[in-house]
Amino acid sequence: MFCPKCGKPVKENDNFCRYCGNRLEIEQPSDVVTQSYIEHAEKSEVSEEYTVHHYEPKPVIVEENIKEYKLPDENSEELVIYDIKKHWMALFWPIFLTPIFFLYFWFIFLNTHSFFSWVIVFLILAPIVYPILRFNSDKIVITTKYAHIKLGVLNPEEIDIPLTKLDMLEISQTTMGRIMDYGMISFMSNGEQFDYGYIKDPGELQYLIENPARYIEEALEEVED
Repeated sequence: MFCPKCGKPVKENDNFCRYCGNRLEIEQPSDVVTQSYIEHAEKSEVSEEYTVHHYEPKPVIVEENIKEYKLPDENSEELVIYDIKKHWMALFWPIFLTPIFFLYFWFIFLNTHSFFSWVIVFLILAPIVYPILRFNSDKIVITTKYAHIKLGVLNPEEIDIPLTKLDMLEISQTTMGRIMDYGMISFMSNGEQFDYGYIKDPGELQYLIENPARYIEEALEEVED
């Protein structure tokens, strides 16, 4: 082996030339390096071998326990489950006009006795008396078979709606109704539109209309308890 700079002979284990001091770089053959790298890689692969287990999750079976509600049998006893009450706002005008009526009657009517004064008396009394009469005469009672509706004073209209057709009742609310918690029921019967105003707690009635069978069963369970 010779120094590539000065050409003097050097030993294989020398790092520097003894004559010129040149650094000697001894390169290993490329095939030796490649073979060494391959052997090292194969050993690494053997040492890092492991078994892969594929986990397959078991399907989760959800059992739906949905209770089915049914309306009572037609031959069963008819029981009252809901009596719709009217809201006190149905008496708003009587409450508001009653003091006005007494003031007019005491200070004006008793001193005039004219025909025109009588007309004013009746005009004030009408919106006082009629709502009071309707407040006491109008009724909606829902039983285990029907919704019994009574509307009117002198010649009241009585309508019976089966529970299977209870969804024909439509509930609506004004802005004031949402604030004061009252509403109005509207429905058609024999081609005629009927309105039942100032019902109390329309939310519960809406629940009954949408789920009559469930409401009846829950009401009967409460009675038994």
